[in-house]
Amino acid sequence: MHWRIASAENDTQPSNIASGSCAIIPVRRFLIKHPAVWLGLLVSVAFLLEGLALLPYPGIQNDEALFAAALYPSTNNETAVQVFGARFPAMLMSYLGTLKAWVCAPVFKVWAPSLLSIRIPVLLAGAVTVWLFFVLLGALAGPRAAVFGAALLATDTTFLLTTCFDWGPVALQHLLLVGGMVLLVRFQGSGRALALAAGCFLFGLAAWDKALFFWVLAGVAIAALVIVPREVLRRLTLRHAGIAALSFCLGALPLILYNLQRDFATFRDNARYSTQGVYSKLWGLRASLDGSCLFGYLVREQPLERAGAPETPLEKSALGLSRAAGQPRRNLMAPALLVAVLLLPWLRRTAARRTVLFGALVLVAAGVQMLLTERAGASTHHHVLLWPFPHLVIAAALAAAAERLGRAGRPALVIALVVLCAASLVVTNEYLAQFVRNGPTAVWTDAVIPLSDSLRTIPASKVLITDWGIFDSLRLLNSGALPLQQVVDLLCKPSLSPAEKDYLDGLFASPAHLFITHTRENEEVRGVGARLEELAGEAGFRGEVLRVVRDRHGRAIFELLRYRKGVRRQESGVGIAPEGLAITKPRHENRVRVSPHAA
Repeated sequence: MHWRIASAENDTQPSNIASGSCAIIPVRRFLIKHPAVWLGLLVSVAFLLEGLALLPYPGIQNDEALFAAALYPSTNNETAVQVFGARFPAMLMSYLGTLKAWVCAPVFKVWAPSLLSIRIPVLLAGAVTVWLFFVLLGALAGPRAAVFGAALLATDTTFLLTTCFDWGPVALQHLLLVGGMVLLVRFQGSGRALALAAGCFLFGLAAWDKALFFWVLAGVAIAALVIVPREVLRRLTLRHAGIAALSFCLGALPLILYNLQRDFATFRDNARYSTQGVYSKLWGLRASLDGSCLFGYLVREQPLERAGAPETPLEKSALGLSRAAGQPRRNLMAPALLVAVLLLPWLRRTAARRTVLFGALVLVAAGVQMLLTERAGASTHHHVLLWPFPHLVIAAALAAAAERLGRAGRPALVIALVVLCAASLVVTNEYLAQFVRNGPTAVWTDAVIPLSDSLRTIPASKVLITDWGIFDSLRLLNSGALPLQQVVDLLCKPSLSPAEKDYLDGLFASPAHLFITHTRENEEVRGVGARLEELAGEAGFRGEVLRVVRDRHGRAIFELLRYRKGVRRQESGVGIAPEGLAITKPRHENRVRVSPHAA
C-alpha cells in the first residue's frame, strides 16, 4: 500500500482506489487549478482576525518573553556555543533554542517590543501554518478535506491561544513541521532533491527551536514506514539519504554544536522516562483537545465584587454570546476525533483510509513519547505539539465518509463543519468574555504594561525582582535597558549563608535599589513576600511602598518598594523560612517549577 500521484485527468480529488493506495495531488497543480484555494486563504485570514481580537487582553507572560535572554545582555553564557572563537547564543535551555529570538531581532530593530510587535509575528506564523495545512491536506486527501481541516485548525481554541500568546513556544514548531511536510510531499511526487533538502532543513530548524520536536518527528517517521513503506523505500536512495541527513544537520547545527560542547546535555538532561503521572497527562490532553485547558490559568474564573464592564462593541458582543451560549467550556473536537477513528472500517476501500491511519499513528507514536517523558507532557504547550494531526484525522475521515454518502454527503459535511467550528468559536469567545469580565490571571496580568512604564520614571541603580513571573517580561518590554536582578532564588532558600545574608543586607541598604513584588494574594511563589519582609526586618530595614500598580480591573498586582533603616536586626530565627515557603510551586499551568526558568 502506498500513496501515488494522481493522474492529470483527475488531479483535484483522490479517487477511491480498490488496491488501497492513496493518490497524492501534486501540490503546485492543486494550488494553481483548484478554486478551493481561495477558501484556504479566507480561513487563514479568519484565524488572524481571531487572534487580533484576543491579542491585547493579557500582558506579556514570563515564558512568553523568555527568548529575550538571547537578545539582550545576560550574565548567563552557559548555553552559548563557540563558533570560530566567537560565542553564539544558541540555546535558552538544554532543550530550547534561540530561533525565535533570531526571527524577532530584525522586527524589534524597527518596532520596539510591545504587545503588538511581540505577538503579531507569531500570529502571522499561525496563519501561514493554517494555509500550509490546507495545502498539505489538499495534496493528501483532496479539496474537501483541505477546507474542512484548515477551518477546524483555524477555529481550534487551543491552537489559537497557544499560538497568539506563544509561551510554549509552539508557533514556529507548527510552522516548520507543516512546512516541512508539504515539501516532503512535493519531493515524493516530483523526486526533486531541492524539496527534500528544504523539508529536512525545516525539520532541523524545528529541532533546534525545541528538542521536543523529536517526539513528532519520530512519530512521522514511524507512521511513514508503517503506512507507506513502499514509497519511502522507493525514494530512499543513498544520495537522498545523504541530502536529507546533511540538510537536517544544517538546520539543527546550533543544537548539535551545543551538545558536542556540553556532553550531549539535551539528551542527558531530558531523555528520562517514567509511567508516573500518565493518567493525569491523558486527562490534560483531553482538556487541551476540547479547549477547556486554559480556564483558570490564562483567564480568571471569578470576578471581583463587580465584574468588568464591556467598553467596545466587540466586548459587548462577546458577553452577550457568552450568556446566550451558556458559558461553554468545551468544544466537540474529542468526540469528533473518536468518530473519525471509528469510521476507519467503513473507509476500508477509500483513498483516505491511509491518510487517516497515517495521522492516527503519528498521534499514537508521538503521544506515547510525550506521556512517558519525565517532567514533560503534562501541560497544554506540550500537548499542542501534536497538532495538527487530530485535525488531519478528522478532516480526512469525515470528507471520505461524506463522499461515500453520495449526494447527501456534501450537505452532511457542511453541517458537520459548521457544528464543529461553531463549538470551537463559542469556547474561544468564552475566553474573550472572561478576559472582559474577570481579567487575566496574575501570571498573565495586564498590569505588567503600566509596571514597565512606571520603571521608566523611577530612577534606580538596580531593579530587584522578588517573585517568579516578572523578570523576563520587563527585560523584553524595555529592550534589556533596565538594571534587572533576580533575587527570588535567595528568598526561596530555607536558610542563608553569612555571605548571602551580607549580600541581601547590601541590597536593602542602598536607597537607589528598587524592589518589585507581587501583592500577597497574587504571589506565584507563595510566602515569598513574607520572607522578604522577615529578612529585611532581621537586617534592621523596613519597606516603603512607592507605588502600587493595578490591572485593568482595579486589582493591586505589583508593589514597588525601597527599604530604609527602621528596626534593629533580630537575632532569633535567622535564615528560617516561614512555614510553607519551601514548596516553590507557582500556579503555572499545573507545572511544578524547580527554578524560575524550568519548563
